[in-house]
Amino acid sequence: MQPRMLETGRLRYMGIALGLGAVLIGGQPRMSFGAEPPTSNPTVQERLDSLEKKVDARGIWNTLGFKASGFVDVAYTHNFNNPTTNLNQLHIFDTNANAFMPHLAQLMLERPADAGGSGMDRAGFRARLNFGSDARVTRARTNFQPGTSNNELDFQELYAEYIVPVGNGLKIQAGKINTLIGYEVINSFENPNFSRTFMFGLGQAFTTTGLRATYTFNPLVTASIGVINGWDNVDDNNKSKSFEWLLALTPHERVGVSFYGSYGAEQSNSQGAAPAVTEADPTAKRTVVGSIITLKATDKDTIILEPYYGNEGNASTVKAAGNARWNGLGAYLIHDFNEQWSARIRGEIFEDAGGARTCTGGVNFAGGANTCAGSPYGGAAGVGGIPQTLWENTFTLQYKPFPSLITRTEFRYDKSDKNVFLYGSRAVNNQETLSFQVVYLF
Repeated sequence: MQPRMLETGRLRYMGIALGLGAVLIGGQPRMSFGAEPPTSNPTVQERLDSLEKKVDARGIWNTLGFKASGFVDVAYTHNFNNPTTNLNQLHIFDTNANAFMPHLAQLMLERPADAGGSGMDRAGFRARLNFGSDARVTRARTNFQPGTSNNELDFQELYAEYIVPVGNGLKIQAGKINTLIGYEVINSFENPNFSRTFMFGLGQAFTTTGLRATYTFNPLVTASIGVINGWDNVDDNNKSKSFEWLLALTPHERVGVSFYGSYGAEQSNSQGAAPAVTEADPTAKRTVVGSIITLKATDKDTIILEPYYGNEGNASTVKAAGNARWNGLGAYLIHDFNEQWSARIRGEIFEDAGGARTCTGGVNFAGGANTCAGSPYGGAAGVGGIPQTLWENTFTLQYKPFPSLITRTEFRYDKSDKNVFLYGSRAVNNQETLSFQVVYLF
């Protein structure tokens, strides 16, 4: 063989070896300066990019209209009375005295129904899942006796909705939904103050399970009506259904007036737990009515008033076969210094004339630390109560360093016409607490 041919063969083999080495090291042969990779042979990364464009999870999520959100709520509450029970008597969620509490971690997935859409756009849902100590209080009664579980996991809301294309759109919701009753709600950061009123915690429902219809007649008038199992009932505790309603009026851009109420049998015919004086009566009716009046006095000041009345047949714990009555009035003043700083003042009076709402339950029971010093029944769950009139004044300073971060400092003074609070181990008629709260929204 000629030397020239041998040299040419060696160079060819060297070129093949170098090319294979480049493939093994760099994934593809080096290109000459200025050359473009062949479009017919895409790289692995290019193929992955192409697949991600075809199956974009974020794009599908947005197309379906799903929304995810939530928050974390933690707080510390100091009780100046230092009660030996380590409980803030008659408080609802801030139950633990001189302690930190992981109140709530909430996750919410929803697809709001769109009245302006068509077909599937008019259908929606909400699933709001709660973790934490507040879930002990807000969980609805199922087929278990109230107060026998320390369960800290609860679906606060779980419902489907559809907007019927009638007029302005008739919204139909079915499932477990926050109640129409009252101004305050379960989520603390949605209220003006950290702690809740006696009215909300001891005299109103938290959630309802059933069917609700809502219709907006015009920008001034919206009405809702529902057929429900009852107060905080997932499984109905009797054979009757209750009704709830709300009429919201906006006569002026700075004025709002709402009228709400519910009516129906709420006492159990299957779960025992009768009061001390009278047996449970599943035919007795509970009626509550109230109003929420909101006035935007200035650009920085908001005033809210809530008068409230409740009455239930054969529910009194102090008079056999007597009606129980409870009523109250709450007033709020909110002053926004700017977008970050805000001061909130609340005053409330709550009368439990029949002893049916106060001093009748335990910590893990709707009503939070609903036990009292001096109760003739020892504050045991489901027995007796103390007829009394309660007052409270609450002062809250809120600071939001970022829109997603809320911090609050709150001082609260409670007073009763009976010695239902504890000063150490001694029964007294007043209680003072100081709370610090942090909420992170996401």
